[in-house]
Amino acid sequence: MDEGTYRPADGYLTMAAAANHLGVSLVTMRKILRDSGLQAYRDPRNRRVRLLKTEDVEQLIQPVPEDLEGNARAA
Repeated sequence: MDEGTYRPADGYLTMAAAANHLGVSLVTMRKILRDSGLQAYRDPRNRRVRLLKTEDVEQLIQPVPEDLEGNARAA
């Protein structure tokens, strides 16, 4: 399956599409995935592709409250 023609299942984004949506590099997207604890999924049609739920990516856009010291708090 050619990467240019790959279409994820409805409700999912590839890592590259998620990075593009957030305006970050693929390397940064991998770090966000690791640090956020989001679940990545594999498509049985192409096991090399890592998928993220669209709703999870959308939540990453939302601002995160800070504590009094300026550190981001977990939601």
